[in-house]
Amino acid sequence: MSMSKLPKEIRLQIWTLAYFSQAPRLVAIETHQHDEFHSKDTFCPRYSPTPAPTVFNICQESRAEAHFQALKAGHVVRLPYAASPDFFSDFYFRWDVDILFLSTTGPRVGHLDDSFEVGLLAHFREASAGTPTATALRNVSITDPDWTSYRYGGLSDFPNIARVIMMVDRGCLDGDVLQRTRAVGAAKRTVLMYRYALTMEAKKRGVEYKAPPFVLDFAILGTAGELQIIPREEWREWGNTGDEWATLEMGMGWFQ
Repeated sequence: MSMSKLPKEIRLQIWTLAYFSQAPRLVAIETHQHDEFHSKDTFCPRYSPTPAPTVFNICQESRAEAHFQALKAGHVVRLPYAASPDFFSDFYFRWDVDILFLSTTGPRVGHLDDSFEVGLLAHFREASAGTPTATALRNVSITDPDWTSYRYGGLSDFPNIARVIMMVDRGCLDGDVLQRTRAVGAAKRTVLMYRYALTMEAKKRGVEYKAPPFVLDFAILGTAGELQIIPREEWREWGNTGDEWATLEMGMGWFQ
């Protein structure tokens, strides 16, 4: 039977299911071309080059229903750009499953992308502020874990992160010792800074710190833009430090 012959309420349920059940998407943020001689205290114009979920490309009805569901769920993110109020950069991000992809390497990197105050991570925080899902970011993928925003605890503004994916070059797979050591060292620093921020926040609120579920992965970007996860038993040997520190539990690699 053709979809068009189904009752409308059934079709709408199908489009809704298609939207929420799509596999996790890797949603990137990039800086748009602009006049870079602006104040370093303001955000650059940014957008997401990631296509909308698949259901948006089926038909007008599926697109309208998926957009309605996204709005209702708080999945439409807008990155503010004060210099041009007419610049719109809405994109779709399902907070519970999609992966925020922050790249500070490659030809499309902007001049302030790694800034702690106005970089990619800070801009995403500004975009999500004031919404019911402001603290709902669960998954983040990082191309350069040694950049400023992570060294100084930028992830601490997102207290419910359950998975961090460290993107590495293929040199790590080919046995490049220097790349492997740097990747593991930067990842360890990022995890420990995040753990420290969470414990300090618990102390500030006068509650006992309870480590939330957390997963650290290393991955490379496949030719089709997909994540290729590196087995834990492989990367844990890269830096001669094991993987005991890759947790938010207290006492695991805390001072190492």
